[in-house]
Amino acid sequence: MEDLRQTLGWKGYLTDKRWKVVSIGSEDKQHSMRAFIIPLGIFGLKMMKLQRSSYDPNWNELKKVKRKYRVVSSVIEPIRVQDRLGYQMAGYHLTRFPYLATKTYITDLTQTEERLWKNLSENARRQIVKNKKVMIEEVEVEKFHQLWKKSSKVWTMSIKELKSIKKHFRGKAKLIVSRSGEVYHSGLLVMYSSDTANYYQTWTSGEGRASGAHYKLVWEEILRAKKEGLKFFDLEGIYDERWPQKRWLGFTEFKRRFGGDEVAFPGSFFRWL
Repeated sequence: MEDLRQTLGWKGYLTDKRWKVVSIGSEDKQHSMRAFIIPLGIFGLKMMKLQRSSYDPNWNELKKVKRKYRVVSSVIEPIRVQDRLGYQMAGYHLTRFPYLATKTYITDLTQTEERLWKNLSENARRQIVKNKKVMIEEVEVEKFHQLWKKSSKVWTMSIKELKSIKKHFRGKAKLIVSRSGEVYHSGLLVMYSSDTANYYQTWTSGEGRASGAHYKLVWEEILRAKKEGLKFFDLEGIYDERWPQKRWLGFTEFKRRFGGDEVAFPGSFFRWL
């Protein structure tokens, strides 16, 4: 799987946010990965994030890059760890506060549509059938942002950020909504890597919480990703007992009903200097 944080589209998006994007080789000297350097606003000091690579970084190269850009804190959140001793020798320890979700559900899109349907929970199938007349459509940035801001009680991305994602992902980032007439139920920002559709940001209106129309939206996006030749649908984060956040329990139950496989990541490795 290619995680969206290692794509050219994500590189462009973070560059627009004035983050420095650098390439670092792997410890086996056969691969490379992108790391993101963030200004801390204090004496020119920086923070580095190296996220969702499948390979251990070359520790000597990483050290040189950090010194060059005056990085004082760095975090590595890999898909897998090849050599845990290498992390220890480089001074990285597992932190209690990961930046990215440490577990997710991933659906194998190479299965038949019939099998994908059977893997859904009974409740999910019922909600999809109940909402068969609900429209699923793509909308422009301004419309999506307006609906998201209206429905959310907390943080939303800015219009500028959404436009940047649309620009740099070049047709591989879609703003999808469910609606009945003029009533909007839910929305989803879905982003594609080379082989994976990522359920990245979402919102649900009061009407949507009552109707359950978001089940239909997600189901149709699973089928769309399959039709476009992608191999995986990543629901981007669920509750993890290792780093528990109780507020994640509700949407974890929603995501569980789509029948994907549970995948756990190693966690977040951190060091100062």
